[in-house]
Amino acid sequence: MNGVIFPEYESVETFVQECLDDDRDYFTTADMQALNRATQKRLQVVRVELEGYGLKFVPRKPPKRVRGFQTGSNDRFYGPGADKMYGGSGWEQINGFAGDKNSY
Repeated sequence: MNGVIFPEYESVETFVQECLDDDRDYFTTADMQALNRATQKRLQVVRVELEGYGLKFVPRKPPKRVRGFQTGSNDRFYGPGADKMYGGSGWEQINGFAGDKNSY
C-alpha cells in the first residue's frame, strides 16, 4: 500500500459498512493492518472494535512445508526440523576415527 490509504480503510465504521455492502462477515490480518495504519490504533483495539460489530477474524494459514522424496521421514539428520545436538548420522565419527589412515 506504500502510504496510500484506500477509502474503505479510513475508519473502522467505513470498513464495516464496506463489509456489509459486500455481504462479508469476516476480516483478515491485512484488513487489520490497513486499519491500523489509517486510524493509528493498535491492532488489538482495531480487532476488538471489528468484533464488536459482529465481524469474525480469519487468521492467516501457515505456509505448507513441502518435502522432497529424498527427505527423511522425521528430519532427524537433515532439514528444517533436524536436531542440531543429535550428533549426526554417524559418518562423521567413522570418517574422523576409524576411516583415518593415521588412527591405528
